[in-house]
Amino acid sequence: MPLDSSETQPFAEPTRALPLRWGGYRWRLIVGGCAIVVGVASVLFTSTYSLPFLAVGSLLQAAGWIVLPARGWRRLLALGPCLFVSWLMLAGADFAVFSTVFLAGWLLVRQRPPLAWLTLALPIGVGAACSVGFASYEQNWAVFTISGAAVLAGAWLARLLTRATSRQRTARSASLEG
Repeated sequence: MPLDSSETQPFAEPTRALPLRWGGYRWRLIVGGCAIVVGVASVLFTSTYSLPFLAVGSLLQAAGWIVLPARGWRRLLALGPCLFVSWLMLAGADFAVFSTVFLAGWLLVRQRPPLAWLTLALPIGVGAACSVGFASYEQNWAVFTISGAAVLAGAWLARLLTRATSRQRTARSASLEG
C-alpha cells in the first residue's frame, strides 16, 4: 500500500520559513523561550527584599520576546501584555488566571492555527482553581509553578494540534490534486 503525501512530508513550523536577518532559527527559539521563562520566574519571585529581580526579569522577558523567530509585530504585540501580566501576578493567586496571556502571546508569536487557541482553556481553568485553592502569600510559589506548568502544557498541546491540522490540510490538498 503506497504512502500518501501527508505521511511523506514532515511537519514544518509556520515560523521556520520566515527569513531571519540574524541568528539561526533553533538558537533563537531556545534562547528566546528560556529568556521568557526565566524572566517571568524572576518577576514572579520578586519581593520587597529582592526588587532587582523585577528589573532583571522584565529585561529578560523583553529580550526573550524580541529574540524569538517571528514577525516583528507579533513579538511586540505579545511583549506588552505579557510583561504587564507578570507584574500583575505579583499580587498573588487571585490573578493566576491571567497566566493565560503568556500562552496567548506564545500562540500568536508561533502562528498557531485557530484550533490551537482552544488550549487557552487549560491555564484559565488551572488559574481559576488556584485562585480558589490558594489564599496565602506563602503559597504563591505553588500557584506560579502550577499555572506555569499549565501554560507549558498548553503550548505543547497547541503544537500537537498544529501538527495534526497540518497533516489534515496536506492530506486534503493531496486528495484534491490526485
